[in-house]
Amino acid sequence: MNNIHTADLCDDNQDKNIQVLSPKFKNYGGLKRFYGQIETVKLDKSNYRLLEMLRDEDGEGKIVVVDNAQEFFGVIGDKLMAFAAKNNWQAIILNGYVRDTDETRNINVGLFAIGTCPLRNFDKTLSSRGEELNFEGITFNNGDYVYADNDGILITKDKLI
Repeated sequence: MNNIHTADLCDDNQDKNIQVLSPKFKNYGGLKRFYGQIETVKLDKSNYRLLEMLRDEDGEGKIVVVDNAQEFFGVIGDKLMAFAAKNNWQAIILNGYVRDTDETRNINVGLFAIGTCPLRNFDKTLSSRGEELNFEGITFNNGDYVYADNDGILITKDKLI
């Protein structure tokens, strides 16, 4: 798992359709290199559905891609990251904001987001799972693959490793 090199994957797979996520996404988690299959979640501010998923489901080999439409709330913090670690999720990629980053950096799960915000949303709003997500010019589908390291995040329908 720790031998992922996204630059080498790009060089060795020029024939594949590889998307690269914007560099504005930064890693606030403890795991710096990872890969796995995507599970998509679309949120409307509230993280309740994501909390249930991370707490109650085995995430072995999985990466959660979450679209919160860049709403200015901290969606993921130390509690959700602890659930993710306990249930073997590799990483979370969030089109939104995180909080508790002093703690999340010590949890062995990747956590890419666009920034931080200490405020969270307390309303329980609707969310959905398994639908196609589109943000930052990238399309994410359940079952696609993510490969990530300090150089960037690759998204592809093809299993590269």
